[in-house]
Amino acid sequence: MSATPPRSLLFVSAEKPGRFSKALAGGADLVCVDLEDAVHAEAKPKARADVIGWLASLSAEVRRNVVVRINGLSTLDGLQDVLALSGAAERPGWLMLPKVEYAGELQLLAAWLPSRDARTVALIETPTGVENVFSIARAGGELAALMLGGADLCAELGVSMAWDSLHHARGRMVNAAKAAGIQAWDVPHLSIADAVAIEDETRRVLALGYDCKAAIHPRQLSAIHAAFRPSSSEVAWATALTASAPSDLTGAFSVDGQMVDAPVLRRARQVLARAAQPNER
Repeated sequence: MSATPPRSLLFVSAEKPGRFSKALAGGADLVCVDLEDAVHAEAKPKARADVIGWLASLSAEVRRNVVVRINGLSTLDGLQDVLALSGAAERPGWLMLPKVEYAGELQLLAAWLPSRDARTVALIETPTGVENVFSIARAGGELAALMLGGADLCAELGVSMAWDSLHHARGRMVNAAKAAGIQAWDVPHLSIADAVAIEDETRRVLALGYDCKAAIHPRQLSAIHAAFRPSSSEVAWATALTASAPSDLTGAFSVDGQMVDAPVLRRARQVLARAAQPNER
């Protein structure tokens, strides 16, 4: 797993191959080509072939930043996606499995598609998936992240896609991910143009412990990335704290009247690492 998790993931429909390269140039850390919800049923065979061909045209470095969301393993399209990828000359850096409800689904995917250094993302978007998320997070193999699928989950719960509706699922999922030592990715904000709302929601999920915020349009990326940048006061605090830390810290020390121990120092270093990230990468 990368030491620095992605900040942003941009979805693009596999039905629109003309947009693949544009998505890569859009500034997101990862691009997810979606073979599932974003593709009409009759268009899936062509979309699948287009994605396989496009992957073969990319350099290994670029492919590392590509995610492919396949269809669920309980569907015929999902099985066809697995067969196509198993015979593909090149695979993406990440595979996203939708509507995961049990750890066995990820283990089955790993058996069918043995790793070529591709990491896996489990999309949690049903009440059963939320209930079983702790066992899912420990499925092992190449599982590197859990992602919240908010729209489907809210539909199953019979609620609007609002902060309060998803608060329980967000908290449970991020705790499961961190307990298992993997990343937590958040659902896209539904508004494309409301930069203030996008940045605010991103900051709120970061405060919960999330690592990445998904996007459905390139216009959302600048607001997402802005939310990841620590404020000048946060950077000043972290700089002063790390500069004052003894090299052989074994207990606590004081900086400007604040008691600091190892967990606080670790948080300060995380702030500085985030501040050092380029605005786009």
